[in-house]
Amino acid sequence: MQHEAQSDALMNIKTLRKELKVWGRYWAQQEQGQGYSSRSACDRLKEPFTPSSCGGSREHIPPDHINLYDMKVYTLAIDCRRALRGQYICNGQWQLLGFDNNKTFLFWLRRAEIALIGG
Repeated sequence: MQHEAQSDALMNIKTLRKELKVWGRYWAQQEQGQGYSSRSACDRLKEPFTPSSCGGSREHIPPDHINLYDMKVYTLAIDCRRALRGQYICNGQWQLLGFDNNKTFLFWLRRAEIALIGG
């Protein structure tokens, strides 16, 4: 019984990470396509991710599944948001995020993932 619960939790984390990869690819592509091409997609890493900072001046409505994760991520602590942004939007470039070391980055990333699962 305990093994089944652990298996369900692993499936949830796998599903969450898969969906966060889709979310991250979407926002990375939006940054590339909105005049950021001359800059690195991770140039503004010290800024926490907020949905309004990616919209720019043009009207842009992300798909529903992206909006769902935007709303969930927005409720997290700033360090959790920075860790998610670094992992899923900027392909794991935690060095530029202002974290002291990889352990700190992984701590905030795991904390964010657990909070998103609801655990």
